[in-house]
Amino acid sequence: MVVSVFLFGSSQKASAGLASGSKFLGNVIASSVPSNFGTYWNQVTPENSTKWGSVEGTRNSMSWSQADIAYNYAKSNGFPFKFHTLVWGSQEPSWVAGLSAADQKAEVTQWIQAAAQRYGGSDFVDVVNEPLHAKPSFRNAIGGDGSTGWDWVIWSFEQARLAFPNSKLLINEYGIISDPNAAAQYVAIINLLKSRGLVDGIGIQCHQFNMDTVSVSTMNSVLNTLSATGLPIYVSELDMTGDDATQLARYKEKFPVLWENTNVKGITLWGYIQGQTWKDNTHLVTSSGAERPAMTWLKQYLGSGGTQIPAAPTGLTATAGNAQVALGWTASSGATSYTVKRATTSGGPYTNVATGVTATSYANTGLTNGTTYYYVVSATNSAGTSGNSAQASATPSAGTQIPAAPTGLTATAGNAQVALGWTASSGATSYTVKRATTSGGPYTNVATGVTATSYTNTGLTNGTAYYYVVSATNSAGTSGDSSQVSATPSAGGGTGTLVAQYKASNTNVTDNTIGATFNIKNTGTSAVSLSGVKLRYYFTKDGTASLNAYVDYAQVGAANVSGAFASATGTNTDTYLELSFSAGAGSIAAGGQTGEIQIRIAKSDWSNFNEANDYSFDGTKTAFADWNKITLLQGGTIVWGTAP
Repeated sequence: MVVSVFLFGSSQKASAGLASGSKFLGNVIASSVPSNFGTYWNQVTPENSTKWGSVEGTRNSMSWSQADIAYNYAKSNGFPFKFHTLVWGSQEPSWVAGLSAADQKAEVTQWIQAAAQRYGGSDFVDVVNEPLHAKPSFRNAIGGDGSTGWDWVIWSFEQARLAFPNSKLLINEYGIISDPNAAAQYVAIINLLKSRGLVDGIGIQCHQFNMDTVSVSTMNSVLNTLSATGLPIYVSELDMTGDDATQLARYKEKFPVLWENTNVKGITLWGYIQGQTWKDNTHLVTSSGAERPAMTWLKQYLGSGGTQIPAAPTGLTATAGNAQVALGWTASSGATSYTVKRATTSGGPYTNVATGVTATSYANTGLTNGTTYYYVVSATNSAGTSGNSAQASATPSAGTQIPAAPTGLTATAGNAQVALGWTASSGATSYTVKRATTSGGPYTNVATGVTATSYTNTGLTNGTAYYYVVSATNSAGTSGDSSQVSATPSAGGGTGTLVAQYKASNTNVTDNTIGATFNIKNTGTSAVSLSGVKLRYYFTKDGTASLNAYVDYAQVGAANVSGAFASATGTNTDTYLELSFSAGAGSIAAGGQTGEIQIRIAKSDWSNFNEANDYSFDGTKTAFADWNKITLLQGGTIVWGTAP
């Protein structure tokens, strides 16, 4: 197969591998090039030989021989080459930690320059690897956390941009694909770099310890979060384990989720030959050269252009209402629409009642109470239509009726947020807010169990259009989606973007004080006056005694911070402490933070609290972390966090 992959700063073409079109499918090269490498792959990443610890194990003695093998092979074949990696705490030379800060900074600067001098033609460079999990010992020498919390990462990218002006600079991290919260933390770093013009793409590791168990819905949610940055995504390290049947099933279910995402521009697998992979049973080719079923499928899948007929939907449920039935099912990977079919006899024949359905739910109305209806659903994409799902049935009856879809949905853009409002659906007990970055979906749930008819979606990317629908739920089931609305957040008048951080000062859940420490960060581009900011911490007061709040310490001045208690409703709370700030607290500069605000809460009779399930309490957070169960308000509007 001949494919064309246009390289950054190169006129060569890649003439090998399974991938075709604009995306590459790559792999790693260790000390030598496998003879069948070009049969399967058309992008090269050195497995270990361009890590600082491998190159300069002895100070001032650099060994490039194995890296040269990978680089020269890539260039001679016209394959994109990725330098992996410049700054990584897990693979730094052991001698670096004992140097003075000045010498550490000089050495890492020299390392980046030496790498660029030899491999300046790299198409991609992993600048910082695993910033959330493996910070380098020398980070304080290159800026430390600083005012942004990630100054050392910014410094590293600044040096890389100077040294590699013609390469695409990437950040890389593991654990993202299976953890939406980690993805949000990752995006915060990425946006700091993007705002400075320092990063060109997002790397995500998809190793077996995540990929073997992650759900497709979680993968799509994370990819949507990363795509909202506007940067391309590169799957930097992919593998999956299992016996032949299990590994095949995992590749068939999850590889298309990555490959068919339009924002994923390339995938690199992390080894493929038995005995030469970092984890057992991740290989795709045996030591004798035989292909495992997952490799055979991968060849067929990519040979067909990367699109396969979707699997039949699973998890079909049917919930009866008054003269209607609400259906729901699990998304089929790669499906672009669904067809809902109905019969009045078990097993059919079925008649189409809805085609071109893009959601994974449908309300079939106008039915006859007392009649049993039988349903199946099929999935469709450009390659064709799946078989039918397993059958589900329901018998409508008078009584509680599934609520109608909400009407009057509005979306108002703010700074890094969108405020939504809608008209109540009769009989609804809660609502689900769904969001997409493409008109028409697919949508991801961003809030469930909402009991109000308004919701503020925070932590968004200014300049990105977001599309919303809302559904209504009661004991009878869930409505279809409302009409779609959209909004594009913008900085507007320059109000900052606030983030609340939290750590538990007192992790004992059953004593007579609640102890918490807060830090408010401004990730926006202009200063924010604290006098217009309020912070709310939600808990249960466990009794009727009155409450007292104490500000033990505040970097902005304890005298400038005051607290008041108010009643709250929602899960695991009946009270919140609201902190407010006087003019003397000043402002948070763009990119700045308040520093620590330490508070205690006690009852007037000094009886014990039980914080075990309190909404805002998390005893595992003993170091500052972004915490969305604390809310920040400006002008009475929540700008950070989710209220219970």
